[in-house]
Amino acid sequence: MKTLKILLLFVIAFSITSCTNKKKENNLESTVAKLQSQIEKLEAENLSLEMVKPEALAENMNMYVIEREIPALGEWSAEDLKGASQTSCSVLKELGSDIQWLHSYVTGDKMYCVYLAPNKEMVLEHAKKGGFPANAVNSVGTIISPETAE
Repeated sequence: MKTLKILLLFVIAFSITSCTNKKKENNLESTVAKLQSQIEKLEAENLSLEMVKPEALAENMNMYVIEREIPALGEWSAEDLKGASQTSCSVLKELGSDIQWLHSYVTGDKMYCVYLAPNKEMVLEHAKKGGFPANAVNSVGTIISPETAE
């Protein structure tokens, strides 16, 4: 996907170059600079989306999937979810850099959260301080995806 976006940006830049006459050279330089900036942003975005793999974590860090049973969760508004996220982030800030929330999956009445932490106890402490249920906390050994089949 990243490669396709970058290729598209270069095609646009090339088209602009082909259509630009000498009178518009300053505009071309400005456009190229803007395109380069967009490419840099796409590259940074791609890095932030790279999958964290449990086997690549530091020795004292583990990945956990937390199952939270929350009735009617799927009916929560965007504002409700934002509030829960803010509460979680506040508790994480209080706990320090040893624990990190990667993302969560919201379903009808459950939420599955992916965290990095040194141990299960820290994950449970986050849940307790945030007022969140933690019905199951499971350590992730590895991750598979369609790429695994290649």
